[in-house]
Amino acid sequence: MENTQIGFYGQQEGERILYVVRPYPLAIFLHLLKAYAAAAAIVITFMIIGVQIKSFKPVVSTIGLTTGAVVALVGTLIVKASQQKSIAYVTDRRLVRFEPTNIFATNMRTLTWDEAVKVKTFPPNLVWKILMVGTVVIHARTTIVTPEEPKPSTVTADDIALTDVYYYRDLGNYIDKILFTYKRQPKEMETFKAFVPMPKGQRD
Repeated sequence: MENTQIGFYGQQEGERILYVVRPYPLAIFLHLLKAYAAAAAIVITFMIIGVQIKSFKPVVSTIGLTTGAVVALVGTLIVKASQQKSIAYVTDRRLVRFEPTNIFATNMRTLTWDEAVKVKTFPPNLVWKILMVGTVVIHARTTIVTPEEPKPSTVTADDIALTDVYYYRDLGNYIDKILFTYKRQPKEMETFKAFVPMPKGQRD
């Protein structure tokens, strides 16, 4: 089964999807930009070498242009394939994360609300914070093994981190509310409203 906005591989009978998390479009663009920057650096390097070795300049320049084009093409394919397969589902029972390990394989990780105990949110930098894009980390029960509070950016093997999330703080608060409701008022999960990534007052 293909993962879509209305269903995913491994979805349980009667399991409701409350929100589908996909990478913020600008983050995808920046990943592509890195691939193109690497390709441009290769081309420039070969051109500089060609200037130093004038007798082989045409050959060196051709190799540089070809290599740069291949790097740009492969980088584009990898980034697009990776971002298309990177998706997470917040449901009324658990958090499900599909994370590609390469262009051919995708890992599926799940964390039930029974095992989730804490939510942390943080932006990678100031620009992302202004754009309201950041990371949401859902800590598993096994993470909290000592009285010491885990750092927001600390992610263990049992935790799940959602990166490049739009309205990351609001989603973190929403998941926090899920944890409280699921554990304290489980019957209300049947009517729990879906998350809407919009400003407060515009979510109905």
